[in-house]
Formats: sequence, C-alpha cells, structure tokens
Amino acid sequence: MEPQVASAAISYSEATTIGGFVAIAAGLNKKGKKKDFNPSLQDYQDIVSDPDYKLLLDPDFLDKYTVKYNIQVPENDNGSDVWSYFGFIASHNTSGDYVIAIRGTQNGFEASRDDDFFPVPFHEYNNQGLVPQGFRIIFETAQVISLPGAANPKKVMLNKFAADLVKNLNLTGKQRITVTGHSLGAAVATYFAAVATLSLKKALNLCLYTFASPKAGDKKFVSLLNDSLAESIRIYNAEDKVPNLPVWNGPQNDSYVHVTGGIGIDSTKDPNVNHEDTTKEGLGCAHQLPVYMYLLAKIGGDNNPGIISAGNDRRCRALIK
Repeated sequence: MEPQVASAAISYSEATTIGGFVAIAAGLNKKGKKKDFNPSLQDYQDIVSDPDYKLLLDPDFLDKYTVKYNIQVPENDNGSDVWSYFGFIASHNTSGDYVIAIRGTQNGFEASRDDDFFPVPFHEYNNQGLVPQGFRIIFETAQVISLPGAANPKKVMLNKFAADLVKNLNLTGKQRITVTGHSLGAAVATYFAAVATLSLKKALNLCLYTFASPKAGDKKFVSLLNDSLAESIRIYNAEDKVPNLPVWNGPQNDSYVHVTGGIGIDSTKDPNVNHEDTTKEGLGCAHQLPVYMYLLAKIGGDNNPGIISAGNDRRCRALIK
C-alpha cells in the first residue's frame, strides 16, 4: 500500500470541482449514447441543468467556461464502427485557464481495452518507457473535434493535439491547464500530459489531476513523466481495486507503477456506500466517480450521501437500517 499524502496537500473543494468536469463527460455519454456522438452546446446545457446531476457538477459551468472541442474514440459497437464521445476541452471565460476532461469506461469495448495489459513502448519517450497496450491504443486512436456548427471546424488526433498544445490552445504561458480523468480516462489523461510536456516540461503550467487511475506505465515511463510535470494529483480510494492494476508478469518483467502525487481516501467503513454491489463493470462501488466525489466532499465538510446516487444510479447508495 502506498503512503497517504497529508490532507492539507489539496483543496477538497477544488477536487470536487475537477471531479465535476469528468462527471459532465461521463453523464453526457451515458445520456446521449448514439452513433458518432459529437455533443452540441445544447447537449452540454441539458446535462448541466439535469436535476439528477446537480450534486455532481456545477450548474453554472457554461457561464464560467466555453467548450472548445469534444474528444472522441473509435469503437466497435455490435460489429459497427462508431466514434464514441470521450470528453471535452474547455476554457475559463475569465482566467483563460483550460480543462481537459476524459471519462472512464462505460462499455464492453472499453473494458476489453482495460484488460489488455501487454507492455508496449511509449513512442514519444523514444521508446524508453513501457505502458499497457490497451490504454495506449485508446490514446493514440482518439481524436479532438469541433462542436457541431463551429465556424472553423477542426479535427485532429488527440496525441497530435497534445504534442502541439501551445499552438492548438493559443497558450500565452500564463494559463493553467488541468488534464483530468477517471479510471481509463485517467490513464489517457496521463498520456496526454506526457506528450504535452515533452518540450516545455515543468515550464508548461499543466496539472495532471486524476481519479481512480490504474498504473499507467513502467518505472522508466513514470520517472520521465514525473520529471516533466509541474503538478500531479492522483486521488485513489483504498477500497478500490483499480489503482492496484494492471499487473504484468510477462517475460519483460517490468512492473507497472503509479505517477507521483497520490492522495488516499477510504470508503471501506463508510455506512453510506454499498460495499456489496459489483454489477457496475464488476468493479464495485468503491471505483465509481460519485463515490469518490462523495468522499472528497465529506472530508471537505459536506456530508451528503445523496452525491453517491446522483446521476440517477442508486446502486452504490447503501440503505441505512
């Protein structure tokens, strides 16, 4: 078990705000599942105004941020190739700061990628580090695309977008870029951060902020990434199995490890969390983003178990007798 970082290391209100960005991406895909889903501004308005999600996200999100791009990933749905919505890139209307939010696993195709642990080279590090093949495939095949109706539509591969982030986002050097994700999305966010910081390294004001991240690479990959990141916060739940994965025992014998910045929370003895339900991708409620957000809010002084069942999914809320 890794050491737990002191609670003073993060702002819990900031943690729930950033988790809310990921909740927008997760909720949008859950509500709008359809072939080649490229959410419109109205789709974003619908999710932030949905009462089922009000405890997970900021209803004023669109007053504060402008969604610049959507992120999609190619998948196979019952034999049909589709582009699945995976997240978004948005800028703050006052500060100019950016947030890049990527959701977690929501279907069988993505789960099959989660289970592909075979180590492959991370090409952008001159093949010096190894990463799980399934996560890498999602990252290198994802694309950034303009919202419907954009005046100057843009479509570019996600890894290429990250490689030229300063140009693609018109960065001046002052803006903070928060790259966040949950579960599979946390791994993809990690690779995005790795590519984005290749040239500027810590001079780029980028914060990698993840929830329930699996181990993203071997020791060499993680060492190179840690040396490049200006800031890293990786929140994990002690009861959650995913942060202990993947484990690779192949001939390379390269054990996967975590990126720096671990912040531990723990739902193990929380009476409001359902500790028995494993129907959600077989991973249990300890892995779900609403449970993470409930725990963070609780530590920050807002003990509201309704957060657990926000998003109209009550399976992870324990029934108190």
